[in-house]
Amino acid sequence: MSAVAPQSEIRLARLLDEQVMNQQLHENLVAAIEASENKMPTESQGEQITMYREKAVSLNEEIKQLADTVEDARRATEASKAIRRAMAGSVDGVEVEGDGIVYRDFNAYAFDFFITRTNVSEAVKISRQWGVTEGDVLAARQRLDHIKRTPANTLSSNVGGLTPPQHIEQIFQIIDASRNLVNAARRADLERGTLTYPVVATPPVVAAQSTEKTEAGNTGMVVDMVTTTASTYLGGGDLSWQAINWSTPSALRLWFDLVAADYALKTETDAATVVSASAFLNDIGTPLTSTPTFAEFMTAVGAGYAEVWNNSGRTADSVIMAPDRFGYILGLTSDAFAQFVSVGQAGVGPLRVIVSRGLNSGEIIVGDMAGLLVAETPGAPVEMQVVEPAIGGVEVGLIGAFEAAVVDDGAFSLLTTAS
Repeated sequence: MSAVAPQSEIRLARLLDEQVMNQQLHENLVAAIEASENKMPTESQGEQITMYREKAVSLNEEIKQLADTVEDARRATEASKAIRRAMAGSVDGVEVEGDGIVYRDFNAYAFDFFITRTNVSEAVKISRQWGVTEGDVLAARQRLDHIKRTPANTLSSNVGGLTPPQHIEQIFQIIDASRNLVNAARRADLERGTLTYPVVATPPVVAAQSTEKTEAGNTGMVVDMVTTTASTYLGGGDLSWQAINWSTPSALRLWFDLVAADYALKTETDAATVVSASAFLNDIGTPLTSTPTFAEFMTAVGAGYAEVWNNSGRTADSVIMAPDRFGYILGLTSDAFAQFVSVGQAGVGPLRVIVSRGLNSGEIIVGDMAGLLVAETPGAPVEMQVVEPAIGGVEVGLIGAFEAAVVDDGAFSLLTTAS
């Protein structure tokens, strides 16, 4: 019966699953009937209910029979084990413990081990002198086969000194020091706290002479000076000697990398804010919605190009986008994507694309990058360190002065609705 038990248990488990499924189908059908208008089963629903109930009776009968069979097999197996253990332990120095044999006397273990060594001629000879029978040897083998051992466990928690935690010497967070808009602008070194630059207010002009020796094109040239005040960006902190020297990767280097990335974002946002404010004054007649087609986008780019020309006489060279708008345009259609990137790194037709994380979400601007001037202290951002021996620390800082200005108010045009 014990040989049949495993297969019986498999079938019993399958029948139990089938019983649950049959009951669920029955309940679902009853629920559907209750939800109907007249709450009465149709002819086909009535047949299904009968089928489910008959199957439930059949399953219950076989499940009960199999459950009894499995239980009988288990009881028979346990009884057989108990009998074998009891027979195996019927000598001095051997006891039955649970489902195994425990030798309480080393002499009893040594005797059993010795007489079962059939390939040793001396052991066979001595066994015969002691009057050991084949039955004794068989019983000894059974006892040795049922020895109950309790091995000493060694877990990972027991050998913590051998398994130090794995350390990955890499920072996975994004440290982004990019300044796409700033890098595309006209640049100047900032040597003072204010930046002054000339702006042509009234240019001289030429005109067709009406007759000989008559005056024409007589317009005075006016050049104004514009002054703007730079912003100083500063970040500071204090690191202990231990944090600097015992860290991997270097805590000091990481501090400077992180604060430099924040400086880059702040200055990129400064430049983007200036460009956006100027472009807002020259938005196109029909701004883009949040979900334009690629054709609508290109039409708006053309309108922005024309707006820059009309307002400043400049030819726009760039399309400046917030990251979310760049991703949206690329995802319009496969054909649109091909049109967008087929011009290579230059951008859209004669215009290059500048993706600036400093812009507000949703913004797209067309303009001439020569119309943006950025001034920054040489070498910015500058790293500073001061050792503090009295407290075992290093005071650290990062500083840079930055200013961005649109030198021609008509150089940029906004394609999207104001945010």
